[in-house]
Amino acid sequence: MILFAILQTIALTFFTRGFLLSRNVLPDLATCQNQQSEILSKLGKSSKYISNSSNDSCFHPSPFKKTVILVIDALRFDFTIPNPNTAPYLNNFPIFYDTFTNNSENALLLKFLADPPTTTLQRLKGLSTGSLPTFIDAGSNFDGDTVWEDNLLSQFYHHNKSIAFMGDDTWTAMFSPFINSSICYPYDSLNVWDLHSVDNGVIENIFPLLEEQESWDVLVGHFLGVDHCGHRYGPDHYAMKQKLLQLNDIVEQIMQKISDDTLLIVFGDHGMDSTGNHGGESKDEIEAALFMYSKQPFFKHFDDPDNSIYNISNGGENYRHVNQIDITPTIAMLLGIPIPFNNLGSPIAEAFQGDKTGYSIASMLTSSQINNYRLTSNELRDDELLNEKYQTIWDKWSEEILNENYQKIWEQWSKIKSKSESNSLLIDDNYNYQLSSLQKCKEKWANFDDLNIWIGIILLFISLVVLIIYSKLVPSVVVYQLNNQCLMGSFILILVYCALSTAFSIVFKPQGLTINWALLLGVALGISNGILAPIMDRYSLFWLLLQIRENLVQNGWTYTGMLIIFLHSLIFTSNSFIIWEDKIVSFWLTTFGFLAFFKSFQQKEDHKKYLGAYHSFMFILFTRLTSLITSCREEQGGKCVSNFKISWWSIVLLYISAIVLPYIIKSFYNVSYSYQGAASLWIGKAFRSVLFLIAFYWTLEYIENDEVITAYLYIPFTKGAKLTIARTAIGISLFVGTIGWTGGPFCVKVDLSETEVLDPNPSKIKKKSQAVKSTEIQKVAKILGYGNVYGSSYFLFFLNILAAVMLVSKPLGGLSLFFLVNQLLTLFELVDILNIRTNLVSVVVMTLLGYLHFFTTGHQATLQSIQWETGFMFTETISFPFTHLAIILNTLGPFILIAVAIPLLVIWKIPPTKKPITLCSKIVENSMTVLIYQTILTLVTLVMTNHLRRHLMVWKIFAPRFMLNALILFLFNIILTFISVGYSSVNAVLRWYQVFGTR
Repeated sequence: MILFAILQTIALTFFTRGFLLSRNVLPDLATCQNQQSEILSKLGKSSKYISNSSNDSCFHPSPFKKTVILVIDALRFDFTIPNPNTAPYLNNFPIFYDTFTNNSENALLLKFLADPPTTTLQRLKGLSTGSLPTFIDAGSNFDGDTVWEDNLLSQFYHHNKSIAFMGDDTWTAMFSPFINSSICYPYDSLNVWDLHSVDNGVIENIFPLLEEQESWDVLVGHFLGVDHCGHRYGPDHYAMKQKLLQLNDIVEQIMQKISDDTLLIVFGDHGMDSTGNHGGESKDEIEAALFMYSKQPFFKHFDDPDNSIYNISNGGENYRHVNQIDITPTIAMLLGIPIPFNNLGSPIAEAFQGDKTGYSIASMLTSSQINNYRLTSNELRDDELLNEKYQTIWDKWSEEILNENYQKIWEQWSKIKSKSESNSLLIDDNYNYQLSSLQKCKEKWANFDDLNIWIGIILLFISLVVLIIYSKLVPSVVVYQLNNQCLMGSFILILVYCALSTAFSIVFKPQGLTINWALLLGVALGISNGILAPIMDRYSLFWLLLQIRENLVQNGWTYTGMLIIFLHSLIFTSNSFIIWEDKIVSFWLTTFGFLAFFKSFQQKEDHKKYLGAYHSFMFILFTRLTSLITSCREEQGGKCVSNFKISWWSIVLLYISAIVLPYIIKSFYNVSYSYQGAASLWIGKAFRSVLFLIAFYWTLEYIENDEVITAYLYIPFTKGAKLTIARTAIGISLFVGTIGWTGGPFCVKVDLSETEVLDPNPSKIKKKSQAVKSTEIQKVAKILGYGNVYGSSYFLFFLNILAAVMLVSKPLGGLSLFFLVNQLLTLFELVDILNIRTNLVSVVVMTLLGYLHFFTTGHQATLQSIQWETGFMFTETISFPFTHLAIILNTLGPFILIAVAIPLLVIWKIPPTKKPITLCSKIVENSMTVLIYQTILTLVTLVMTNHLRRHLMVWKIFAPRFMLNALILFLFNIILTFISVGYSSVNAVLRWYQVFGTR
């Protein structure tokens, strides 16, 4: 299984490398000279708008000498405008709109549209470079590398402007070479449960610097409180109101303290959805706010007599908006530095009223810069349509420049209500050219490496074929015998294929297949051939095909499992089906329950009929109850109502489950008399105690976050108490419990009883009176729990993992896992009654349970549904591995539990066997069946995501779903190989023989 894990990991790596978009970043650094050369040829050697001196600024539309840039992370646009509703996130940040309406020449408020994915690092890169970081940049959100691409901060640095910074340490990860280290104050950015430390750090340092303006030219502050509040509580929480009011006051104070020659720019890097998360492309996630302010009357707005451009009705639905990358050329020209070389943004028209002719110059300079960038790029230079469009604009603009018609151009353009009404105007021609260039670049940057994509798909398909042959067509005994041959053959063939693939890459030099990647391909080919070679040497292909009917298909249940796999695969052909996958999975599980109900009545024994019907009914009931827990994704709209929030009743249900769940588990153990030894200690005491600790933890969290309670009750120790409880619970469950389970007793008890036994030699008995005298008293030993010795012991290990996952799951997520335990125990009873332990359908149902509870623990196949805040349950700051462990357990916990529970399909209610290797082989077979199911789903997502890569929803729906399937497949390989098969189940099976007999 280790070889399969390596092979599939390599396949996913190749596909990911080929599919996740990347673009070639040009290393050029913009200078005043190269941006002005074309313009100067028309204007002459001197101009009050453009400087020909390398020591002077490039552009002079305004008198600003300094700028203060404030980023309020996740500041959604509707947070800043009046609204008749009374939600906590509304009407608590009035400073922007009030200043804009009362002092229109001093301020500007616009809707600021972010490009998805809406993660902080990706947005900061786009804001600083004016370009479009691709999807893969989102994955770097927690490990930012220095941005060497030409950007605003590097331009400030090269023009001897001192940059001061305070706030989110993402800035120092990206721009540290350009920031003045003596006035740099970074703070840890990823503790989303901390609403105040970063903001307080910014406040503490920014006001002294505003008093000492000689030390800096650019002052950057990045507040994180609004974003963290959203992640922790969602926008609809009283803490959001307090945070917005605080930052509103801070911005107002900064406005008062800046000098007359300082430009203040405040914006949000993205918004947030109704749950407080971001990363996708919903309306609430991409709509941020942009505010610009100057003590001098500098800004000019479009004429808006019917209030259609700056209309705030319906939450500003039709309010004037600009792209976030538009801020890049705007800041560059307002501060007199070159526009960054890779910029694709357009200057913001209202920001150039300081000189009425300024926007005409700014617009043409930007078009010239974009054209220069395009002509430098090999992949963009040959677009004849854009080249022709630029030449037309240039000819027309040259004529207007010579006639000095700046004022006329501005006055005509500034009166329009919509740019589409003035296509004949020169400024609009420039704007349209800039937008066309941006669109063409988006299309060009969708560069998919087809070679790597298809290598990944083919390798994953090969792994699927090998898995089916290895686990289903070849007898398990033979597989066990061939293991050593497979390992040795793989090692030899890896060397051979690595040499061949390396030679191929050197000779033919295929694009995208460097020597390192050729070696990786050689490893994959060596593994796949190394596994198949011993099998094909022993069996012919024809013989293997004959085994499909005999070994692969057992009965009607197998066809049911195959049908579900087929239907599940079809989901990924449609974005609508993917959106509603949570409901579809619930339907399939309910269908299995109904089939099991009717199938139970075909059993010959009456008690099995009624017992099977009962468990089928309970399985259906628990599935339906689980599906009532919903955490909706944005695309589901009004057809889904999310109830996944921390509430008093969800806390109460946690306490109820802490009381009830141990009793339910005990009742299942009592069926096989297995509630003995370690079971009574762990289930009745330790496990129940951990469940109460979990419930108490979330009680403290609820108290800490409730506005009414905190208004009357102040508990200063909640933070420390929560850390202590979480650390205690995780320590007991994962470490103490697992170590104790490894060497602890079985769930059995030896019961000694006395009984009368007759003389075994009745021939010696001559009279009836002698028969009575010939009896003797003997002691008889019975082993209680003998009939489920493997399953009862292994289930205790499962409970260790369950407790850890329940700890990091929110209250309704814990309730979902409570239902999962009931479903699993019911399923184990059903597979025993229906005799489908190693049938495909049992594994399929187990895997579907993982998907169902992934959704009902508050997750969706979207970036914004990741519950990052749980990463700080064990530590106050990011600390490896505890932060990462909490997020993994929270996000993938249901799949981890299912992978750990897979051996129980085989060993539940099985007495000790004289052939433990055979039992272990069946466990391996079921584990490989899980991998087959998940490999099929992943393979289909790879094919369909690649096929639909130009689909409008590819980055919103298809790509995240592919990444989730890839993560699940990787996780299953790890858990099944090293824990479920490699350690835990083997331990449970073989330890019996170490204690009570020989293997």
